[in-house]
Amino acid sequence: MFIFVDESGNFTLANQANSWCVVAAYVVPEHRRQSVRRLISEIHKMGKGAGSETKCKDLSEAQYIWFLTELKKLDGLVFAIATDVGMNRPHAIEHHRDLQAKNIIEHRDKMNYEEGRDSLTKFSMQVNQLSIPLYMQTSLQVSLFHRILTQATLYYAQRHPPALGNFRWRVDQKNTKKDLPNSYENIFLRMLAPAIQSRSLREKLLVLESADYRHFSRFEYPPGKQPNYLKEIYGIENIGGPDLRKIIWENFQYVDSAKDPGVQIADLLAGGIRRLLRGNYVEEAKISELLGANMVQAIDRESPLQFASLDQVGELPDRIQIIANSITRAAKGMLK
Repeated sequence: MFIFVDESGNFTLANQANSWCVVAAYVVPEHRRQSVRRLISEIHKMGKGAGSETKCKDLSEAQYIWFLTELKKLDGLVFAIATDVGMNRPHAIEHHRDLQAKNIIEHRDKMNYEEGRDSLTKFSMQVNQLSIPLYMQTSLQVSLFHRILTQATLYYAQRHPPALGNFRWRVDQKNTKKDLPNSYENIFLRMLAPAIQSRSLREKLLVLESADYRHFSRFEYPPGKQPNYLKEIYGIENIGGPDLRKIIWENFQYVDSAKDPGVQIADLLAGGIRRLLRGNYVEEAKISELLGANMVQAIDRESPLQFASLDQVGELPDRIQIIANSITRAAKGMLK
């Protein structure tokens, strides 16, 4: 499967509510890649923007509805997480970031080699130095990747098992100098697998006994070959599961969205969801329904459009709750 990832909004903290930012992914089986290209080609023809990439602002509301309607035909899945940056305070985000940086080196002394300890220390410092907007985006993207791994695998194991044979991650790049060790891209990629591994200790990947996981088997550790680094470094007993590092790092690329049709799909989704939440569409009910039709029911029975905060948590505003309910009702069933 291909997993295309982008975001909308700069995650800069705001003084008022309804200041939404979104991270989104579009997951699609490989045999639908040409369909993705054709859809974006059609979008380019109708968009008002110049250049090789069409943004949400370049499409009329009717055109965006057409886009979501056509997208529904491609057997793909939309995943998204939204946060209202107006509900996040600087000191709370800084505390969250600093705590995560400390957690990275919590068991540093258990490592056998000085080189490894020094590397972990440097990595902790890099995380600690992330700006508040970048740290917020990072946290949401980690949650997004985990949600994809837990739900897309379960969904396609029942409907198109070959999709589980490869995970081809394509993420919109921020820094064209990707070889710089201190770039955001490198910091995020380094922390991604361990962060998902840590979350998987609490929320394991679900396996459906009647589904076909033969194509996924190459990501499973052979008997007796499970790594022991969790126990050696963190004092955590191995609980089994797939090789998350292989799933993520084997085929992960930062790409220029202007040159990647799939990432442009993700960009249109992230931008459209943000506009919907901010109240920029007249036909909110229709767009909510179409977005839901491109999503899958959440395992935890929450809205497929996940809402997150690293600080204050409360009830969603009535209008946002109506949107979330509409998306939930229209979502695809998880079980076939």
